Amino acid sequence: MRPDPLSHEIRPPHIPNSNQERLGCGCTIDGSPHSSPFTTSTPSACLEAASVASPTCSTRVDSRGSSRAEAGLVTASGARAGGAGLENIANNFSPPSDDARRLERRTARYELRRTLWEVSDLPRLRNCGRARTGKHVGVRSTGDASGFSGLQSCGSVWACPCCSAKVSARRSLELGCGLLAWEASGGRVLMGTLTMRHHAGHRLTHEWDALQSAWNSVQKSRVWTKWLARLGSPGTVRVVEVTRSYSNGWHAHLHFVLLISGDADALELVNEFRSWLLGKWSAALERHGFPGALDVGQDVHLVEGVEAAAQLGEYLSKSAPYASGEALGRELFGSWTKGARGVWSTVPVWRIAETFAASGEVDLLDLWHEYEKASKGRRQVTWSKGLKALLVQERDKTDEEIAAEELGSVDLLRLDKHAWSLVLKQPWPTSRILDVLDRKGLAGLRAFLDANGILYTLMEGNDS
Repeated sequence: MRPDPLSHEIRPPHIPNSNQERLGCGCTIDGSPHSSPFTTSTPSACLEAASVASPTCSTRVDSRGSSRAEAGLVTASGARAGGAGLENIANNFSPPSDDARRLERRTARYELRRTLWEVSDLPRLRNCGRARTGKHVGVRSTGDASGFSGLQSCGSVWACPCCSAKVSARRSLELGCGLLAWEASGGRVLMGTLTMRHHAGHRLTHEWDALQSAWNSVQKSRVWTKWLARLGSPGTVRVVEVTRSYSNGWHAHLHFVLLISGDADALELVNEFRSWLLGKWSAALERHGFPGALDVGQDVHLVEGVEAAAQLGEYLSKSAPYASGEALGRELFGSWTKGARGVWSTVPVWRIAETFAASGEVDLLDLWHEYEKASKGRRQVTWSKGLKALLVQERDKTDEEIAAEELGSVDLLRLDKHAWSLVLKQPWPTSRILDVLDRKGLAGLRAFLDANGILYTLMEGNDS
């Protein structure tokens, strides 16, 4: 008789408690080829890196597992590099070696948000980067990056182009650090994609609710608990992705990583787990009114920690319009100008907003409003209870907290409410101020503001 794969437990790998001790979806996405390299150095040091490009780390691994020498995210020794926290990495996520593309991407995000100020159904988004939190708006620079202070943020990883890029930067770093920490401790990683059958008549809210409910059903089952014990698993990380198909409507699906013991009898056990999971998943969808799942759209397979970090980083990058990939260990996802590749192709939801901005088509705005309503309040990345603290060991922050973080602490100059109101009336996006500062420095910015009749207060020590 074949032994029951759930009959005994495997102890999970030991995860040290200190930084010193521890080190397919079935759819085609409309965009350019991209990869997601993450540093292979001490994962815990990711949280301490002074900047995205630390010259002391020389080895990175791309999504195909190939190492290459270049500036990394962490120091080779794992030591504290300048004392900057993870928030500064996320705030400064654009590579200084690619300034022109970085500024173009930032301008595109600000332009798109400017459109959404006028048409969004989300009050917080209409105020994001627009409404003041106090009496003035500050302009800041760290030398490698620039930003504003004193402005409201919405924190929407789904609907705000600017907050999405910022939050996705942080989440990608957390995922990379956590998965590499698990692998460094001797663990292994299962990665999976779970999709659902859908058609153009399905509303996104109903589809998303069914996706969430089906996943909850899987995780709450007693057999799932037995599988975790059998695989020596401390838990999972789940990432939700939503795209749009011209022919089949909304496409909500999820990607997950399941951390397992390095002692597990991998291949046979994974195949048995996959067979159980896909059957359970399809049955759960049917119970929630959807026609199950096609086997061709599901996937569960063993990967290296670097590959899992890379792929999940890519899924997060799809949620951030005009995201910069090199600084996060992943390349820019997608050209929004390419046509769909065949009847099954999907496009990022941002393309809906972008195309509406260019065409003014009311049907596209209706789709965007449906997406805003369906996505509001939902989490994109979910870790099993206690898993993030175990692997990343940094206080968890909400999307709103991350989005509200400001670059640095010192304003170069300030704009009062009248000056900021004048900025908002200009034909250019507010990012133009940051572009001028990045390209021409403070003196150039002062000349730019003077030429546009915008009054400002120069802060003490910045009169040169």
